[in-house]
Amino acid sequence: MGRILKTHYNSYEKASALIDGGDMSTCWDEDKQPEYYSARGEDCPPRLDANLEEYLSDGEEYAYIFRNGEWVCYNMNQFDDSKLPEIVEIPSGALAV
Repeated sequence: MGRILKTHYNSYEKASALIDGGDMSTCWDEDKQPEYYSARGEDCPPRLDANLEEYLSDGEEYAYIFRNGEWVCYNMNQFDDSKLPEIVEIPSGALAV
């Protein structure tokens, strides 16, 4: 996911448009488009968190934030309660297809 965000949603306008669609099952389907739950009739508007701590407390495996013109990835260490979230590098390069 991080590589797709970094490669294809690499401007404020593109990142904003992606996020404005609400919850999605994927940001890159076979047609190279995001697949939003709302397209299946589900009510999943974008979530607005008050701060970074609230955003990171959602229990995901990884969390992505678009900051200062680039994506930042947090490994939430979901399966290791002894570790705090940590920033990890997003790989570069072409996607395997």
